[in-house]
Amino acid sequence: MITDTRFKLFFKHMVELPHCECVFCSAQEEHTGRTKIYLVFQGKHKIYARNGIKGNWEEVLDPEDYTLVWDGFEQAIMERKVPSFVASGTDFVMA
Repeated sequence: MITDTRFKLFFKHMVELPHCECVFCSAQEEHTGRTKIYLVFQGKHKIYARNGIKGNWEEVLDPEDYTLVWDGFEQAIMERKVPSFVASGTDFVMA
C-alpha cells in the first residue's frame, strides 16, 4: 500500500506583484501546519518555492507538487477568502 504524503494547502496571504508578473503567496500545510512561501507566475505557469535552509527559490518541478500548489492557488483565488494585496511600486493596495 502506498501512502500519499502530499497534503492540502491552505493559502493564507497573496500579494500580486504586477512588475514581476507573479503572485507572492503564503500557504499552510494541512497536516504539518508548516508555512510554505511561493511565487506563482500565472502567465508562464511556473511556481517557485522558497527554501529557507538554502536561502533561495526553487522551481516546483515535481508534477504532483506542482498540481497541489496550482490547484490550491486557483481555489483560493476563486473563493476570494484569502487576504490579497496588489503591490504598485512601494505602495500596497488592498485587492
